[in-house]
Amino acid sequence: MNDSFSDMSRAVSIFDRLMKMYYDRGLSEFEIGWGQQFYVEYLFEHPGASAQEMAEHFRVDKATLTKVIKKLAQVGYIRVVGDQQDRRVRHLYLTEKAVPAARQIKKIHGDFFDTYSAGIAREEMEQTERVLMRMADNIHQKVWHRMEEQNGK
Repeated sequence: MNDSFSDMSRAVSIFDRLMKMYYDRGLSEFEIGWGQQFYVEYLFEHPGASAQEMAEHFRVDKATLTKVIKKLAQVGYIRVVGDQQDRRVRHLYLTEKAVPAARQIKKIHGDFFDTYSAGIAREEMEQTERVLMRMADNIHQKVWHRMEEQNGK
């Protein structure tokens, strides 16, 4: 199994690198890239989401999310609205300026999926997705458990 690890890791690394290049190129005219596209798409589909909701969805820490929100605000893609009942909660909305970028992200998703899934049966793609999500869950639990131990939780 250890021999498979290096092949699998290399494949995941190559896939990740090529995906970043594909998205960065496809989004070059929109002032965002790979690192922000997930969040733009999420807010396009979930207007008014809170930062906490997004952090949980993307499994990122608050510092990472804060950087993304700052970047998106700097380029004029989001507006932040305080919650009427709870002043600690901020709701995030895309601006009109961000809508073309969100639509481009959707197009890139479709094009990229068509490219990487060419010649692969639907059942194989579904199985691969399930396995990758389980692997991500396993790693996530281990990483967050270690972070909690370091922070005394």
